[in-house]
Amino acid sequence: MKIIKCDRIISGDGVSIYEDGAVVINKEGLIEDVGISDIIQNKYPYAETSIKSGCTLMPGLIDMHVHLGSFDMRLDADKIRRNLGHITLIAYKNMQDALSVGITTLRSVSEPKGLGDALRAGFHKKYIKGPRYFTCERGITVTGGHGTSSYLESQDYVIEANGPWEFRKAVRQCVKEGADWIKVLASHREHYCELTLKEMLAVTDEAHRLGKKCCVHAATKEAIEFAIEAGFDTIEHGAFLTPELAEKAAEKAIAWIPTAYIYLQAAQYLKEKIIESGEKPTKEEQIQIKYFEESTYAYRKNFKNNFNTGILVATGTDVVFPDRHITPISEEIETLCDLGLTPIEAIKCATYNAAKILDKENEVGSVKKGLYADILIIHGNPLDDIKHLKNVIEVYKEGKLLYKKDIF
Repeated sequence: MKIIKCDRIISGDGVSIYEDGAVVINKEGLIEDVGISDIIQNKYPYAETSIKSGCTLMPGLIDMHVHLGSFDMRLDADKIRRNLGHITLIAYKNMQDALSVGITTLRSVSEPKGLGDALRAGFHKKYIKGPRYFTCERGITVTGGHGTSSYLESQDYVIEANGPWEFRKAVRQCVKEGADWIKVLASHREHYCELTLKEMLAVTDEAHRLGKKCCVHAATKEAIEFAIEAGFDTIEHGAFLTPELAEKAAEKAIAWIPTAYIYLQAAQYLKEKIIESGEKPTKEEQIQIKYFEESTYAYRKNFKNNFNTGILVATGTDVVFPDRHITPISEEIETLCDLGLTPIEAIKCATYNAAKILDKENEVGSVKKGLYADILIIHGNPLDDIKHLKNVIEVYKEGKLLYKKDIF
């Protein structure tokens, strides 16, 4: 048994906070007990105690929208030949970077063929120490659809399909390759859905028939409408989600991964890159900038009203820019606060809510007796200032210390 004592414990359920709290971790890596430190220390007098003064203890963070290796332009930027070996090394580095910002669980949504299987084998053989890992394997899109841009060798990254039966076959292929979830890419920068409703319905029916949940890149209105009608489990991005649509989604227990931070940053990022290049923006770049500016307006207009419908919201980062951190989850949580959530609500999105979507709320996502000791220690109090989430001191997964910052 060991005890970790902090100034406070945020449980992750959006309600419970223990001032001057302590957590007991048993040898199986489970949370044996949690509560007020005096009571805990009297209850376990012989347990080794670690005191973290000035710190907050909370559940490890969960990132529901990561691209560990696919769509990774770092290779292009560095002029490195792309192959699975290089991409696996990048994915491993990305996992370590994710740990460093407090992420103990992530879902990788669309990645190169074979990467998910390689990482899973690495975890099984204990070659890899990183966040708990869920994979969608390759994404599924229409011929020439989102995810098939020129810098990708599309067959290695996505499966292109046309018509309901090809989409069913693609779902089966993803399951064969080891997918935990199924990922579909249904929209790009235009305001229409690249898939037909029948194709969307085929995906959800086949995935659910095979016992898999499914997520959909649906940022624009028609794609969101089709996603709700088809009954996907999560809507990714949903930039143009409205309260009316959010209410329909909530009624069908469809969750929302808004990835708001990257969408609100994208237009300015693209403008800065164009200025650096010294070239005039291309037509495609102009379309993208306009799209992200419209998305920013939509998020700011609708986010809090969408949240108030009761739709389950969880955090995702979706970074593919070569000069940005792969999982800026504290920035995503800050953005949710900027859009109207309280710090404790936003933290719940990054902990309990995400675990619930993964059907793992009885294992992770909360500081609660009987759950795995996936915990994060930060310096400061994020309930007073959400920016304190950046002050990561230690990260534990199943009671084992996987990351420690030397100086804070």
